[in-house]
Amino acid sequence: MLRAVIIDDESAGIATLKVLISRHEGVIRVVASTISPETGITLIEDYKPDVVFLDISMPTMSGFKLLSQLSYRDFKLVFTTAHKEYAIEAIKNEAFDYLLKPINADDFKLCVDKIIKEKERLLKADSLRNMATLEIQVKDGIIYIKQKDIVRLEASGSYTEFHLDGGIRHVSSKAIREYELLLNPHLFYRCHKTHIVNLQKVQKFVNHDGYFALMSDGSMPHVSQRNKDVFLERLKSI
Repeated sequence: MLRAVIIDDESAGIATLKVLISRHEGVIRVVASTISPETGITLIEDYKPDVVFLDISMPTMSGFKLLSQLSYRDFKLVFTTAHKEYAIEAIKNEAFDYLLKPINADDFKLCVDKIIKEKERLLKADSLRNMATLEIQVKDGIIYIKQKDIVRLEASGSYTEFHLDGGIRHVSSKAIREYELLLNPHLFYRCHKTHIVNLQKVQKFVNHDGYFALMSDGSMPHVSQRNKDVFLERLKSI
């Protein structure tokens, strides 16, 4: 299911999009919305949504300026505006779609259909990537493993411990941040500064004396307070 964030300085604009989205239950849902562009930046960085519906003309900060302040941009950007003259600049900002207000229900459906088709294409590519091997530099050489076989990664100083299916464990001399860039972002999530987990291997979210993820190998890596909400949202999309 697509997870969407809505940013529009008019509450009516947010309400309209929520109604349109509600007609596509099971396909797309709103995880957060705000009338504040500044808050919108935080929501995008925290929730890492699949889709962002963004108004362009807002009094405190334009949609274009908001985009320039983001570090996370791995989402489909859909501009919502009453101004046709922004179309060229929207294209320059790599907009996936451009919906003119008042938003037509048919136009919205076409937009969602295009996003779904694109997501299916990317998932197909990801499934091939999941089968691809990952090089792990260990003390006596290089090991090649499939990403789907990884249960979790744990940082140990400047080293990284790989925990695989079947209780197999390998220690690499590379830092965990280097492997984070190589892992499939749809399959893996860094739930804590010292832990990256395979979301498909999570069996239970534990809320007792802290937050933990019960993994298929019986381990329980920490989930940070800051990452808890996004972690739970990511689990729903697996």
